[in-house]
Amino acid sequence: MLAWTIVFFIVFFNTFRGARSVDADLIHSARFLGANERQIMTTVIVPSALAWTFASLTPSISFALIGVVVGEFLGGESGGGLGDLIIQSLGTLNAADMMVALLTLGVIGIVMALGIKQVEMRLLRWRPEYRTRP
Repeated sequence: MLAWTIVFFIVFFNTFRGARSVDADLIHSARFLGANERQIMTTVIVPSALAWTFASLTPSISFALIGVVVGEFLGGESGGGLGDLIIQSLGTLNAADMMVALLTLGVIGIVMALGIKQVEMRLLRWRPEYRTRP
């Protein structure tokens, strides 16, 4: 729950800022070309907000992993997670298990970041940096 709360507010406020920062000229141009409010929302505002959303998702992965581990630290119950493994290996001075837990967290973070990047490239293919070049 802690990880979800951290990530939700970061992504929500960044998406909100993206929706509010749409260039007014783009909206006026769409209206001039005959777009209704729904078309403006789906073709102008949502793509702009998506760019801001994905900009906040990549750093949010780090915060989510930190939130999960800290939640396991504070939970106190042995749930068998990576945070619990870190606490147990700290108590027994087992450096090998601690390194396994930390490396696993690193790999999870990298895989999640690459997955977000793939989804971003697919959804934002209209942006110049994601267009395929011949």
